Amino acid sequence: MFVGLHNTGQYRINILPFRYDSTVSDIRILQCIDSLPGLAFHSKMYNLLYKDDSTRMAIQVNEAAYLFHIRYEVVEYYKNGVVKRRTYYNKHLKKYWEFDWYADASPKAKGHYKTLDGDWSSGVVKKKGCWQYYNADGNLVKKERYGRYGDLKTSKDYNPAKRTFVTIMNPKHPKGEPYVIQ
Repeated sequence: MFVGLHNTGQYRINILPFRYDSTVSDIRILQCIDSLPGLAFHSKMYNLLYKDDSTRMAIQVNEAAYLFHIRYEVVEYYKNGVVKRRTYYNKHLKKYWEFDWYADASPKAKGHYKTLDGDWSSGVVKKKGCWQYYNADGNLVKKERYGRYGDLKTSKDYNPAKRTFVTIMNPKHPKGEPYVIQ
């Protein structure tokens, strides 16, 4: 269902013709969007609603085209409206960047993706570079570094210190609970 006339000078609401549940993948959504007509320079926003609750937005897809470069941003939401995941795809529908959050909006993980040997048609996407993982309090728990071919090179676990300069100067925890300094 499309509401609005043209893209220039007006807001356009694009709601995709299927509802979101756990069986709908990003690739299916992007293939549906990729089949729709577009111009050389355009940006469009598409929305997907939850299957069981049509008043809440489940996924928002932003499409932007710059001549021959088309990029997609897929934003998934929790039912409370907080962003759950933000993933970026290129024109070949391969993801290359991802951010994840917990339900209380604290960061969960972030990192890059890469295809093996630069062949996008192979469909094999591996983690690359530095990946960071966080706990529910927003503290860095693990840092992993991946090599050129997606193999894990190093992994380092972090245990946050109980008494640091930040805890002494700011005695409030990000969630509002006081620190226990021993």
